[in-house]
Amino acid sequence: MRKESRTIAAWTLAAALGVAAIAPAAASAATASSPPKAVAISESMDAAVRQAVKLLMEQGVLNGYGNGTVRPNQTVTQAEAAKLLVLALKLKPAASSESTLGSEHNGKWYAPFAKTAIGNGLFAADDFDPNKAVSEQELAAWVAKAVQRDALSARSWMQAISDGGSPATRGKTARLLVKAEASVRSDEARILSVKALDSIALEVTTTGPMSLNDETIERSAETFRFDGGLTIVNQPRLKTGSTNTYIVPVTTLEEGKSYTLTYKGNQKFTFTGSGERIRFEQARQVTNDTFEVEALLANGVVDYGYVISAYADGRGSNALVLGEGNTLNGKPLQIISSLRNRTAVLTPAGGAPMTVSYVGYTQSTDGKQEPKFRLPAGQKLVSGVTYTVSADWFETKNASFVAGSAEPLKLASAQATDSKTLAVTLDSDPGDELFAFRSVKLTGSDGSELTAQYRVQTRKGATGTFDLQNGGELKAGVSYAVAPIGDWAVTESDLIVTGL
Repeated sequence: MRKESRTIAAWTLAAALGVAAIAPAAASAATASSPPKAVAISESMDAAVRQAVKLLMEQGVLNGYGNGTVRPNQTVTQAEAAKLLVLALKLKPAASSESTLGSEHNGKWYAPFAKTAIGNGLFAADDFDPNKAVSEQELAAWVAKAVQRDALSARSWMQAISDGGSPATRGKTARLLVKAEASVRSDEARILSVKALDSIALEVTTTGPMSLNDETIERSAETFRFDGGLTIVNQPRLKTGSTNTYIVPVTTLEEGKSYTLTYKGNQKFTFTGSGERIRFEQARQVTNDTFEVEALLANGVVDYGYVISAYADGRGSNALVLGEGNTLNGKPLQIISSLRNRTAVLTPAGGAPMTVSYVGYTQSTDGKQEPKFRLPAGQKLVSGVTYTVSADWFETKNASFVAGSAEPLKLASAQATDSKTLAVTLDSDPGDELFAFRSVKLTGSDGSELTAQYRVQTRKGATGTFDLQNGGELKAGVSYAVAPIGDWAVTESDLIVTGL
């Protein structure tokens, strides 16, 4: 910590929290001449607030006022909040020395903290008002950005303290900061425990959240090593609202089998495999080559897309914070982890079973839990035939469906958005992720041919973004006829895109 930071932090809570009435020069002179006054933490103070204040005082983040009081119920200003976050979470100044903080703030005691907060993206310079009270919602949003987490997690930490709608007080801020300190990502995070969540996932508890780099699939595939033929299939995902609990998807576990995880080459944990299968309700046809299986939250099953921190900000009201033991409103939930690279078996009545593959990014979309599976290339569901779905990792209450004559999607329009992408629009919103891994062909008026594939998770209503493949680009002034590759869709009239 720089000398200036140490000086201000050592003064009083008025300085550590930032009180505009105290001039920086006076604060520096006072600290230079005498040590901070002792603070008596009142026993009448809320126990959780008292514990948080005591911890932050021990860390040198804050001290008491000059008269020995703490004032836990006093509201916090933006200047005070910026200072607290910078000190408690050890935020570093931005690499660039340039700051957009207005010149009217030059020389103020809070200026270096505000600049650091702005440089770390906590808030914009134009939104900074040093004397304005901070709401609990604003404070939670700043904390989320400071610790690289979703806003819902920080709001849940705040709501555990209060209703989240009032101005933030010093005591509640102290409690939130202690929680936030435990949420700072680190390359040094270590594993504390490992247990099977079900037959395709582990629940891993760590000393704190891993760094974003350690959470990537490339990195975690190296650091999570298992025996017994088990492998990780997707990156570990931190649960929303949690500081140290991860869902780790793995290949199918054998019930009762003992496995060993070696983490980063040295930590070793032994755990027992689970035979618990994911519970789906119903299988049904989606298109002529795709079917889905449905899971219901009402029946105690939730897709991890709704309960992990990485997705929380994009799921709106569908995002959930689970309680202890993966419960919601006291009811335990089974969590469907990542289905990346999963397969199932589809058996036609009187015919040979076939292996079908999960269609990526379809397991939780549009508020639904309906992962889709696609038949091998070139194969179609035959109308009138009964098909039964099975797997060694899930069970389905209504596992059979009778295939019908599925109408293909209808492409209504296509428009170039730039030289490498185009927006393709259906005649109506399918209300589901039906573009996944589909492609279109573009035939140019100059005789050229291009292919564009749907970019996953880009559909907005009836429109999805398609990216040109293999470095292809639309040429300015050239007209391209757009047509689906395969019979997943049809066009009612010619679709023409002109290069920009």
